[in-house]
Amino acid sequence: MIPDDDELPSAIAEARAFLEWESELGGIGYVRRERPVAAARPPAGGGGRDAPAPASRATESPSFDPAAEKPRAPMIEGPRVTEPELSQRLRVLTDDAASCTECRLHTGRTKSVFSRGVPTADLVFVGEGPGETEDLEGLPFVGEAGKLLDKMIAAMGYGRDDVYICNVVKCRPPKNRTPEPDEARSCSRFLTGQIELVRPRAIVSLGRCAAEGLGVMPPDGRNWRGAWTSYRGIPVMPTYHPAYLLRSPEQKRVVWEDLQKVMARLGQRSVK
Repeated sequence: MIPDDDELPSAIAEARAFLEWESELGGIGYVRRERPVAAARPPAGGGGRDAPAPASRATESPSFDPAAEKPRAPMIEGPRVTEPELSQRLRVLTDDAASCTECRLHTGRTKSVFSRGVPTADLVFVGEGPGETEDLEGLPFVGEAGKLLDKMIAAMGYGRDDVYICNVVKCRPPKNRTPEPDEARSCSRFLTGQIELVRPRAIVSLGRCAAEGLGVMPPDGRNWRGAWTSYRGIPVMPTYHPAYLLRSPEQKRVVWEDLQKVMARLGQRSVK
């Protein structure tokens, strides 16, 4: 369908965003589902915590079937709050996080980094923790990894602020290291509160730390990426963190496959 004249600037911007992301992938367009692309090996010397684990013949990661009538886990209970009450409750959580001193991370923060996007979004992205730029600005994913994430979001057919984005921890770990388990536990009440209030239709967890923070990492730590699981009845798609993709761009293909699964579940059409 050809967009109306008043919709053309937006349509052109969305198409440009999609082409930029397609260019990041090497111009591959849609990946054929019947012939999945094998994940490339990470560069010599390792690729960080998100590097693909060796193939395992052990039990596969538990998966969530989007077509199933009943979810594996109980849904979040209770009625939805009104939009003004939703905003108010999230403000209270934001202020609480900004003054939190429950773990060592608070000693080095410039600003607490709570979220960006809309709290009524169907889709939530969860990362691990803020970096230097995020710590200075008080917003998640605004550095180089955030720019790549914005391209991914645009390629999915969403505007930059049409989704809700947050992290497992709200304060920057020293030298951008991975949050320690006790730090993630101390911050878990904020992440839980956010998801319970937003109640998205799907979550994309970005990186191993986010999958661990949501409790969706398989026990053996293998085969964690690309298979549906769930958090309190909400479907979760674990995939690689954009920061890892900056170091290992060959993995962008498999991430696009993961995002297409999310798009299919939400009935979202890309801007191709």
